[in-house]
Amino acid sequence: MNRKLSALVLLASLVGFCGAEPAGRAKPNFSGTWKLNLQKSDLGQIAPTSETDTITQTADEFKIEVASESQRGKRDTTTTAKLDGTDTPNPAAANSVFQILSTKATWQGSSLVITQTTSFQDSKGTMTATYTLSDDGKTLTKTTHAVFNENAFDSKSVYDKA
Repeated sequence: MNRKLSALVLLASLVGFCGAEPAGRAKPNFSGTWKLNLQKSDLGQIAPTSETDTITQTADEFKIEVASESQRGKRDTTTTAKLDGTDTPNPAAANSVFQILSTKATWQGSSLVITQTTSFQDSKGTMTATYTLSDDGKTLTKTTHAVFNENAFDSKSVYDKA
């Protein structure tokens, strides 16, 4: 009985050890210019006709500048988040129906999760975007889950390094 218990404890600790992320493993750096690949993306009805994202990442901060075009015209946005997990308030946009009120960045393994508190026509919501980088560093994938009132939608954006 003690032998079975010892084997079970050893097996459990090996499984836990193998699943753990190495302590010194560096987080990926998403910096660069990224072009949206519309053929590989699943954006639903809100798809732009083109989009270029410029990401600047330091040890402390993640900044993304988005230049997009759609049937409604051009739109440029900039979002900044501290990489220590604290909420970063966004300045209010004048006369905008949709606003990002604050942004928070957290790491989940090698993925960066950006959670934004939003306001759309005076109703609060959240958008959670998970950024992952391919092993060769040439493809950036962003999966987004957005909730407004009781409505939710998901999208997947795939970007190629420019």
